Amino acid sequence: MASKGRFRQEFRLKSFGLDHGQPRDFTRSPWFSSPVPFLMYRTVVCLYQVCTYATAHSIYGVSPKSLIYLTELGYIILTAHTVVSAVLCFVDFFGSRCHPKSSDDQTSFTEADVTTARSTDSLPWYYKGHWVFYNVVFGIGLYITIAYWALLADDTGPRSILFHAINCVVIVIDVSVSALPLRLLHFVYPSAFALAYVIFTVIYWVAGGTDVNNNPWIYTVLDYGGNPAMAGGIAAGSILVAIPLCHVTLFGLAVAREMLAGHVKRRSAKVDVQMEQRREHGLA
Repeated sequence: MASKGRFRQEFRLKSFGLDHGQPRDFTRSPWFSSPVPFLMYRTVVCLYQVCTYATAHSIYGVSPKSLIYLTELGYIILTAHTVVSAVLCFVDFFGSRCHPKSSDDQTSFTEADVTTARSTDSLPWYYKGHWVFYNVVFGIGLYITIAYWALLADDTGPRSILFHAINCVVIVIDVSVSALPLRLLHFVYPSAFALAYVIFTVIYWVAGGTDVNNNPWIYTVLDYGGNPAMAGGIAAGSILVAIPLCHVTLFGLAVAREMLAGHVKRRSAKVDVQMEQRREHGLA
């Protein structure tokens, strides 16, 4: 999976697109043959995100102006992602129970399945939308964590840890345990989201908008009036460099997951073959 051919495919123009022949990669884990453990995982993460978001805002309060902050937007879309992911897993689980396959088709994530399925594009539109959302949420989420602690950190309280550290832990765990594909060229999606946010901050500043403390900026590093060179550099660097690098980091984690999962499957298959041979020879 992580061969030279695998990386060459990442730089083809069609890799900008959303063609993927195995829909169940979006609702299953490469680590389990049964969908139940991953369904439970998705449910727990979804409940965690919803409960922590609601609890944090009930304790610290929330106002409409909080929506101007990328941190707030990032946590909202991360929470929404966990809800959508859980719903898709439930739909897949109960759909597969209503339309069971024959015993010959029960095995999930075999090499033959992957090779055959990926030869065609059978991905429904809602999975494609989820795929774009996934790239945006995770790329922006990792960027928020790095940018906050590198440029803005002035508070190490529980709220900052929750919104700027644990959010990243959730992202890393999800990439590690899910089978959701990551493509290198899909960095365009989180970068497009960042571009839209930068445009919003400029419009907000021009319109005379202020932060929650009535300062004429949203973030001090985006003070277009007081330090336009720094603000422009931060904005451009985030869109063109930082966020693509965050996506590349997640891509590397996904490739490592694929390599390790493939290695485990091959070892398991080898052990199964050896056990079958022992049984055939009356040694087990």
